[in-house]
Amino acid sequence: MASVPCVGGRGWRGVAGLTAVAALAIGAGVPAGAASSGPTRSYGVARFTLTFVDSSRPTPANGTYAGAPTRTLPTLISYPVLNGQPAPGARPLVVFATGSGDSPTTYQALFDFWVRAGYIVAEPTFPLSNSQAPGGSTASDLSSQPGDVSFVITQLLAATRSARSRLHGRINPQQVAVIGKSLGALTVFEVGYSVATRDPRVKAVVALTGLVAGPGAHFTGITTPLLLEHGTADTTVPFSGSVNAYAAANPPKFFVTLIGQTHGSAFGGGTHPAEVVVERTTIDFLDRYLRGQSAGLARLTRDGNVPGVATVQATP
Repeated sequence: MASVPCVGGRGWRGVAGLTAVAALAIGAGVPAGAASSGPTRSYGVARFTLTFVDSSRPTPANGTYAGAPTRTLPTLISYPVLNGQPAPGARPLVVFATGSGDSPTTYQALFDFWVRAGYIVAEPTFPLSNSQAPGGSTASDLSSQPGDVSFVITQLLAATRSARSRLHGRINPQQVAVIGKSLGALTVFEVGYSVATRDPRVKAVVALTGLVAGPGAHFTGITTPLLLEHGTADTTVPFSGSVNAYAAANPPKFFVTLIGQTHGSAFGGGTHPAEVVVERTTIDFLDRYLRGQSAGLARLTRDGNVPGVATVQATP
């Protein structure tokens, strides 16, 4: 896929030809807290939006919407701050793919948890599956969304290389993960494990309430680390979707079963025991497979095995 300039009006400067369309309110005063049962984190959260336009791929017609020759991807960037300034050093990047009918902030409390742990989180708004999609939100454009994720990764890595970008030097290109929820989980399965559409820059994948839905071969010869999380009472995407994906995937792979949880009940980034399990185990996994912290695996086992709340299957 071709890398094309971002378009827009006034705002933050990006790479040559890239302009941030809008700068959102900075949340540097967000209270810090313990990101996991591991080391205490003390970062605040700040964010802004970049809009990327891919001129190499179209947006199809959708209901009353006639379609477009390009794909426009507003992308919310949330990043850690310390003492009101961006946290120093190049940070791991998480690209988060949200579900059908969701907004960019539907899972903000959860992905802010990752930001407080020191990760940069980018959330693209997919052209036709978001809550404000022209012609109405639809899952019918799923086959285009893996390309959207890869395109956004390309743009963000270009930005971190550019001295003109606000993201200059902020992202470690060797530490890229994708996380998806629901339709977003279906999307990241294609980014991580489809033989045809896999993005080799992705070093870890987290699928929350997902299944493998794309055509063609998956997992064959691919050993990118995988974390699955799914509630046993999910009536939207069947629990068996993650069971089957775990069985098919190559190690290292992990499966957190959320006992009695529905499609959305454990992913709000709150204080319910199941929400805490999701928060902690996702950070444990990312710390191990993006940051190389071997202690992350021991923490994942401890944080994911909570009597009456969750269990973990693991094939490291």
